Amino acid sequence: MKVLLVTIFMIPHVGGLWKYMLQVKQGLEAHGHQVDMIGDGLDRFYMYGEPNREVHKHHFKPMLEHKLPASSVIFTDQWVRYAESERLCLELSLASMGLEQYDIIHAQDVLAASAVSRIKPQRTPLITSIHASLALTILDMLHAGQGIQPSHAPLVWNYYKTIEYVGGTSSDRILLASQWLKEVMISQFTLPESNISLIPYAMDIAAFEYRMQLGHSITPPSGKKVIICTSRLSYEKGIHVLIEGLGKLHRIRQDWVCWLVGDGDQRSLYEQRVHELGMEEVVLFWGARDDVPQLLGLADIFVMPSLMETLSYSVMEAQLAALPVVSSDAGGLKEAVQHGVNGLLFTVGNDDMMLSHLNILLEDERYRQELGGHARTWALEHRGLDNMVQQVTSVYHDELTK
Repeated sequence: MKVLLVTIFMIPHVGGLWKYMLQVKQGLEAHGHQVDMIGDGLDRFYMYGEPNREVHKHHFKPMLEHKLPASSVIFTDQWVRYAESERLCLELSLASMGLEQYDIIHAQDVLAASAVSRIKPQRTPLITSIHASLALTILDMLHAGQGIQPSHAPLVWNYYKTIEYVGGTSSDRILLASQWLKEVMISQFTLPESNISLIPYAMDIAAFEYRMQLGHSITPPSGKKVIICTSRLSYEKGIHVLIEGLGKLHRIRQDWVCWLVGDGDQRSLYEQRVHELGMEEVVLFWGARDDVPQLLGLADIFVMPSLMETLSYSVMEAQLAALPVVSSDAGGLKEAVQHGVNGLLFTVGNDDMMLSHLNILLEDERYRQELGGHARTWALEHRGLDNMVQQVTSVYHDELTK
């Protein structure tokens, strides 16, 4: 088969969507299939790894600006106007690249799915992986007052809610990674259950373990446990909750450091808050890195404070590294972390509860190692890449033979 993986979002990226695309590409190619990947490159949409396969957005933007009249109520809001402009730009870019060569088109978000559905050959199945609800993520940001605020919040919500429905219903099959997201898509966006396949994320475990065993110049501070969080530094990841909890923990005990591995739009705010709490020496910002497996191998406790999460690759990696996971109960996280078995769960946003769990694990080494051992056993049993690729391939074949 020749497969196209396409997203409206930036590639490469540090998030789970990009990791998923790489894992699917790797797994399919190992079985002899050909896989191309198209995504956003800021000023262009392009095929990853093919420098000559790109379409610059400036070819379409002037026309789109003319065609999206500012007098229209819909396009007066900058959020909606930007999203529609990007969606249509992706649609035109894909049309100019040509989709006839592909047996399967696998979109990675509902905006890409809605663009593909209008221009793909009728015979070509469209599969869409929904990694998170765009509409609910936007709604949460609006309620929290994060970023540039729209001029008409209800319009933005209704736009993304509609895109969620259009992208989902225009797809021949929808792939979801968690039962929680499946329930959300059915109940809140009325996507048909019969078109949904539940396929959890997975990893190349052998490759991860090889990287985890590589040497590293960084050494943990003597006499202190390392709490690690590998996450994008953005509001929905709940890093502000983690920092507040660590501030309280620091007043109780000082036998730990926390490594924040990742970058994002909120980094400067988080660094300022760490400074205000007097924790510059114990809460370290490492930025985006390509040595996460090695860093996990040096850590003692993993924490995931997300406010909304489908099913986290970061948690999966931590479990393979035999780390006990202290996680919020957001979304699908509670499907991977069983409280008191392979980790400890706290209510979303509850930094006191998170603090209590961290304190217990710092205090009790036996319990910490027990939870970490169970986490690794669970990940080895449930997160192998071959199983995920077989399920995805089965969906492809089912749609091709209809």
